[in-house]
Amino acid sequence: MRFLITAQDTAGNVTLNRASVPAALKKATELISDGCWNVEIVTPDGATYHPGEFEALRERASAASPDTSLTAQ
Repeated sequence: MRFLITAQDTAGNVTLNRASVPAALKKATELISDGCWNVEIVTPDGATYHPGEFEALRERASAASPDTSLTAQ
């Protein structure tokens, strides 16, 4: 799975990818701490999460069984 993290900083747009929800959340939090804005995480199924929704993404991932990905069924 591929989770995209997008943000903006003084140099322009930043797009990164991570393989898991915890890694995506960690990077998104780091970007916010570094002063980036418009930080989003886009899941493999196309859902977009903004900073105020990161906890919902964490809960969604923890509720998914190991056999279930966050991709559309």
